[in-house]
Amino acid sequence: MLEFETVLLSTEQHVATIRLNRPESLNAFTRQMRRDLHQALLAVSRMPEIRVVVLGAEGRGFSSGADLTEGPEAGQSVERQLLDEYLPIFTQIASMEQTVIAAVPGVVAGIGAALCMHCDLSVMADNANMIMAFTNVALVPDGGASWNLLRNMGYQRAYAFIAEGGKLPAAECQALGLVNKLVPADEVMSTAQAWAGQLSQRAPIALQQVKQLLRNAGTQTFAETFQAEAKAQNVCLGSADAAEAITAFMEKRQPVFSGK
Repeated sequence: MLEFETVLLSTEQHVATIRLNRPESLNAFTRQMRRDLHQALLAVSRMPEIRVVVLGAEGRGFSSGADLTEGPEAGQSVERQLLDEYLPIFTQIASMEQTVIAAVPGVVAGIGAALCMHCDLSVMADNANMIMAFTNVALVPDGGASWNLLRNMGYQRAYAFIAEGGKLPAAECQALGLVNKLVPADEVMSTAQAWAGQLSQRAPIALQQVKQLLRNAGTQTFAETFQAEAKAQNVCLGSADAAEAITAFMEKRQPVFSGK
């Protein structure tokens, strides 16, 4: 199994688990952790046996955002840092075929919150908070946070949350659709992994197509999405998994999907 300096990667059957591993800093992002996370996601995306990824963290927080003790490299603007070092992580999560579940054991802030919102699904500790403190230090959100917050909260609530450097309790995050499930902090990882295990038994091609459809629908017209669904349905119906599902239904048993 691959080893990294600041993240932990493990696999079991069809599930990969990636943990941010800088608990002493609440998993604040350094240059090394950005590299490690991107490489871990890339490696998992190339594992055909992996169908679901759990993205969690060691310690009592998911991520406190960027490590402010480490600035951009000499001659590197923060704009280039975001585009060159963070964007590949977010792009990988959105484009990889596997479902990615964020497992949030505690505080999640800044670009860490943006990362959580960018995953396909999420489990959060019921005592956690999402913090958007950028304006407290005269900055604006990054990592696409404003895109996700606008779509879930609406303009005025998103503006107030950002402008006031606010904090959203877990229950409010769930009510707004920013996270899926709330559980006690010590159950976050086990819940996420159990959910991943359940999803890994479902038809992989169908879930891959659903992810692609939903990722694209926000920038498409109704007609474009209708056409994309029709194309995806054709792909799914032509798969061995669809044939297995029909056979299993006729034989009154659970289907066993191969991802083919």
